[in-house]
Amino acid sequence: MRALLLLACSFGVHAQVATNPTHYGDPKTGCESDEQAVRVQGLSGDFCSPKCSSSGSCPSDVPKGDSATPECALRTTTGDKYCALICQSDSDCGTGSCQKIMGVGLCTYDATKKIGMETTMTQVAVATNPSHYGNPKTGCESDEQAVRVQGLSGDFCSPKCSSSGSCPSDVPKGDSATPECALRTTTGDKYCALICQSDSDCGLGSCEKIMGVGLCTYPASGAALAPGLQLLPSEALHGR
Repeated sequence: MRALLLLACSFGVHAQVATNPTHYGDPKTGCESDEQAVRVQGLSGDFCSPKCSSSGSCPSDVPKGDSATPECALRTTTGDKYCALICQSDSDCGTGSCQKIMGVGLCTYDATKKIGMETTMTQVAVATNPSHYGNPKTGCESDEQAVRVQGLSGDFCSPKCSSSGSCPSDVPKGDSATPECALRTTTGDKYCALICQSDSDCGLGSCEKIMGVGLCTYPASGAALAPGLQLLPSEALHGR
């Protein structure tokens, strides 16, 4: 019996560590079959990350104790997009920690080696917003500028109005505000903004008001801004 017990203990020492039971786990214990071990440029930690779906969604199962939100937040130099857990503080990340870059918090784990081999890491960076009118902290779309309206403290990503005065209709997740050709520069260029009534219209942003008109903005990001914009006259804004 003693010999059998010793044998069992010996096998236990050499047993393979199981894969994480959820997505977004610690690479030390193995990633899911649809994940890569990733490290974000500028951060020291790493974590397991699945690719974003074609619609930009991410798996919702998170490690036990985590309260962070899965988002399509990362991309590689070749354009592939990956998911991450977006956090505000370490308490959101269970056994991990919340490392911040460009104003965005990501749940990570201490970078370590697997037993006997180095974990292969996919290098990623924080991705641009998946829609127009997003937060400049996470990058604007290729047809947008980071803008700030004169008289307001916040900023946001803004595409130019089309020649007909229309604006892109895709808005950040959780926003119910209306895209309108509402802004212009001192040189006459016109830009789009999300017109809101209250903060609840702006998802993760806030509704700042000027001249009786609400615009969805984000706390000043420090991004390079386009020339100061002004609100269009009310008759132009409302098509009168």
